[in-house]
Amino acid sequence: MGEASKMSGRAIRISSLFEPDVLTTHQFFRVFQQKGHFEPEERLMFAVLTDAVECFQKYLDVKSCRCRALFNEADAWIKSKDSGSLFSFEQICQALNISSSYIRLGLMQWRLAQVSDRSPRRRIRESLRYQYRAKNNRMSI
Repeated sequence: MGEASKMSGRAIRISSLFEPDVLTTHQFFRVFQQKGHFEPEERLMFAVLTDAVECFQKYLDVKSCRCRALFNEADAWIKSKDSGSLFSFEQICQALNISSSYIRLGLMQWRLAQVSDRSPRRRIRESLRYQYRAKNNRMSI
């Protein structure tokens, strides 16, 4: 009798492998449904990060006070190591699974490249307008 009970126990375990899982359609699709790239909160965080990077790059070398303030605000936000606020640079990068130090380093290297490309240009000669004016203003006797 012991061997018969072992055989029936094995048959029950093997047959349970081929039984369908008890899942509702809702549970199945919730697990296997393709997730959109970002959740709404993540899209908002990505928009905040994108806006800061755009302000940093767009207003790097501007003269107007408003644009300079936008650049300074973006620069300070990116350089900040504070992670207490929900929408701090560190928290947003962490939520989006992006390395904050990598983004910082890339932006600082980009900034240095932009500043080094802007060497002061010398004026080689006066404009053609000035030459024309000087030539035609001579008085003849």
